[in-house]
Formats: sequence, C-alpha cells, structure tokens
Amino acid sequence: MNPKPLVKELVACCCLLTGMVFSVTAQKIIPVDSSKVQTLRIDPSNAMGGNASDFFTEINYIPLETTEESLFGSISKLAVTEDYFIIFDYNTHSILVFNKNGKFHAKIKSNGSTPISGFNINKFAKQIVYSRDGYKNLIYADYDGKIIKTQKYGGEMAKDEVAGGNSFYFARDKAVTNWYVNNVDSTSKDYKVYSKSLIVFSDDKNKVYAHGLEFDKREADADIISTGLGPMTYFGVDTAFFYSKPYSYRIYTITPNTIRYTYKLIFPYTASLPLDFLINPIYKKKCIEYIQKHPANIFSVSNFYRINDNLIFRAGTWNWENKEDNLIYNLKTGTLIAYKHILQDEKSYFLPIYDDSNYGNTFNNTGILACTGGYLYTAASSLGMFAYHEKYADQKANYPPALDNYFKKGSRKDNPVIMQLKLKDNL
Repeated sequence: MNPKPLVKELVACCCLLTGMVFSVTAQKIIPVDSSKVQTLRIDPSNAMGGNASDFFTEINYIPLETTEESLFGSISKLAVTEDYFIIFDYNTHSILVFNKNGKFHAKIKSNGSTPISGFNINKFAKQIVYSRDGYKNLIYADYDGKIIKTQKYGGEMAKDEVAGGNSFYFARDKAVTNWYVNNVDSTSKDYKVYSKSLIVFSDDKNKVYAHGLEFDKREADADIISTGLGPMTYFGVDTAFFYSKPYSYRIYTITPNTIRYTYKLIFPYTASLPLDFLINPIYKKKCIEYIQKHPANIFSVSNFYRINDNLIFRAGTWNWENKEDNLIYNLKTGTLIAYKHILQDEKSYFLPIYDDSNYGNTFNNTGILACTGGYLYTAASSLGMFAYHEKYADQKANYPPALDNYFKKGSRKDNPVIMQLKLKDNL
C-alpha cells in the first residue's frame, strides 16, 4: 500500500541562475558552513522498543472540543503557540484554533473554487498566514480568525519576490522559505534571481534579501515526493529551523544569517538511495518510479526535531507498514528507538501513543506534528482512543479529570485528541 498523503512538490516558478542581471534589490548569497558536521550511522532495523514509561516522563492527552462548528477530520498540520493549538484539516480545508485546554476558539473556512491548502504562523506578530487562491494573495489573520490584511501580488511576481506561502518566521518582518530543484529556462518570465538556491530569506513584503544552499544544475527537474510535514521544521527554537534536502540524508540548521550543515545521516546500503540519485541521468524523471520499486529505501528525512540530546525524525519509505520509520536517536548514548515499538502502559493510561493502522492513519500520514517548549506533539483519533479505552478497561486506569470526562461524555466520532509527550533526557 502506498503511503498517504503522498505529496508531489508542485512548483510553477523555479529556474536556473545563469548570470542574467535584473534591476532588483541586491541579494546576499549565504555560504554553507560545513565546519562542524556530525556524522551519525543509523540502522533502523536495530531500533529498540519498550514501554512508554521507559522513554517518557510525561504523556498528556488533550481532547479537542467537538461541536457542530468545530468538528473536523484529522490533524494535517499543527502549530503550538503560547495560548493555542492551531490546526489545518485537509478533509475540510479549514484552519481551526483551540485553546491549550482543548476548548474551541475560532475557525477559518475555505470558500470559492480554490480551498485553503495550509497555513503558516508568525508567532512574533501573532498572525496566521494562509491563502485561498493558490498563494496569488496572502491573507493575514489574528488568532481569532479575523482578517488583518490581504497582500496581493501585482501581476507576475517580481524577480526578487518569493511567494510567502511556505514561510517560517525568524521575526515579525523576517522569514525563510525552502525552494525547489526545478529547472526553468533563464529566459522564462518565471525566472528568479534566487532560482538556484534551496533556501530563500525574505522580509515582510516577501522581498528576497538573501539566499543560499545552491543545488547542482544536474539535480534540476527531479520529480520530488515527500512524507510527513516537509523539509523544514521548527524544533523549539523560534529563530532556527532544521532543513533536509530532497532525496538526501543531510540536515541543515537555518538561522537568520547562517546555513549550517549540521548532521550527516548514514543509513545501511540496502536502505539507502544511490549516492548519485539526483544527478545521474538514468534517474531523471524516474525518481518516483525507482522509489516505488524499492519500497524499503529511505527517500526522505522529515519532521526533524531536537530536544536536549535526542533527535526525533521520520525516515520515510514507500512501505506503508514500516514500523521503523519514526525514530528517536540519542546523541550521547547512540540509543536508537523506533517510536512504533513503544507500547502503552500506566504512563499512557494504556491509551495509544500514536494512531496505528487499526484505528486510523493519522500518525502514519504525519508522524510527530510539532516540537516546542521541550515537548513533542502528535495526535490520535477518537476512534483509536475509545478502542484502547475499551480494550484495556480491566486495567482501571486513573484518568485525569479532562480525560475521564471525555470518555464519559464523548464518542468515537469526536475530534482527535492531541498528545503532549516529554522525553527522558537519558535514553
């Protein structure tokens, strides 16, 4: 069975840098600092498991209020702010805001022929940034869902302008966007000054002021797929992000002024893509075909986070039933844990710590959803929660009040439940 959702990166305006000159704002090219790369040898087949209490100091379940207005399908994306959980639901193409105790707060609905396809958060401005027209226009709303402003592009995007739909914010007026390895002829009207760079820095007007991490021209036009949340993630530090290059096991740390090559992941030969996968012409336009024929090969590293000495990431394969795709690696001890090998116990009230294939596919689709304040966040469907509640009823778990009320008054058709997890420091 194929992994889903399967996301093919679609880009309409990427191209190669060939020396053409435009009268645009000067842009700085930021070099990659490779002076302190840490090489990690990781064999997912050797990942260990255990009980929840072996790995976590806290497991908190936060039911999300279910009303006619707040009802949704699953959590495709989660942003955790100081006061709110902000959620994108792919099924309804809606953005929902819940208080940290799970009470419904606000909703932004899709309308028209082009639905909302996601959102970004500017924590510094306390704004939700999204689009309803394929990012031709950006809408900025507050956490109450009220529109503050709409930013419209004047015709074709300027040569020094980036579509801000995939922005991660360093500050109120500074952001970074991950770009793509597509090839567009330099004479194209879609040509950009930064087209050969995978990392693009912009201001609050979406004007590009710096870029870096250039790709080899032989990599252009690769047919890219990904699983999980994508190549760039927050990891608990608001002014730094992790980035993973497509079809690569290299992890970069992006800050407002630097691009650092941080981790080099080495997987077993039998679980890896060919070293020349992006540059060898025999794979040109056949990347997806190759991955389908080699379902055990790791083709993406995503949802990459760090909490103290623990790295948490997803090693995506085409194999839908892969139990070693979501991993936890301790930098000090070298301990490798497969998240799906962790079993529920009294620490988790004998409830699921991820949605398995028996009760829904939320975790298989997205993995760990967020990382902030020393906590990891994911979710389970109410279908799965009630199934485990009934299966382990003889354990007579001592639920906290909110969870006890959820099981007494809720049902399998309720909204998903957010899980807040705190890892032990020494694994």
